[in-house]
Amino acid sequence: MQTQANRASYETDIQHYNKAIRELPTFAQAYNYRGVAYGNIGEIDRAIEDFNKAIRLKANYAEAYSNRGGAYRIQGNYERAIKDCNTAIKLDSNLPEAYNNRGIIYKLTGEIDRAIENYNTAIELDPNFAYAYYNRGIVYHERRKYNRAIKDYAKAIQLRPDLVHPHNNRGNAYSQKGEYKLAIKDYDKAIQLNPDLVEAYYNRGMAFLHLQEWKKAKADLTNARNMQEHIITENFGKDYKNVADFEQKYSVKLPEDIAALLPPP
Repeated sequence: MQTQANRASYETDIQHYNKAIRELPTFAQAYNYRGVAYGNIGEIDRAIEDFNKAIRLKANYAEAYSNRGGAYRIQGNYERAIKDCNTAIKLDSNLPEAYNNRGIIYKLTGEIDRAIENYNTAIELDPNFAYAYYNRGIVYHERRKYNRAIKDYAKAIQLRPDLVHPHNNRGNAYSQKGEYKLAIKDYDKAIQLNPDLVEAYYNRGMAFLHLQEWKKAKADLTNARNMQEHIITENFGKDYKNVADFEQKYSVKLPEDIAALLPPP
């Protein structure tokens, strides 16, 4: 989730690139980087326009093709996204961002082995590429290879301790292993980095629930519900049929006030 500080920083970048483009309208790199900034604030159509302009000015601009591929991916246009990533790699086979982008697209289209291959290549080209480790961790996580996922999340955190989601995701992997205290440490950090990350409150609340720390569980689940009305219903319902299902699975009886927060049968 983007914070107001992040958005302000990207908008400042956009003003910087606007000035550069006014002074030198054929400056392809300025269009490319302004496109990245637009993408970071969610203005994907404007980002694509800038990537198009960068490519028109510099036909062999691999980075702009890769970035445009990422923008098309966000729009759900996976065919055009793959095509752009392929072009980027053809122009520059040593561009790790293009492999990472293509890996994300393969993951989204269900080609998991090809996704991992692309993340591996991105990491081989740039062993300090935090996002490639994070994205590969997501794939291992979804395949229930929790230890490998935790290792990749940890590497991403080591390289970029300011990133929020690797902490939250590693917390989820620890929770899947029943290591709730370690999970809570990661959720704490995710919330410290982004106090508006609603899923971290829900996840931490569930971890406290497993530890039977009822007061803390209630506080986090209530906070999550207040921030996003349906988050408990949507997330709890993915894992359990109802409260009774949770209680039977973990041989626990929930306090009435906490059970009332959870979805009814």
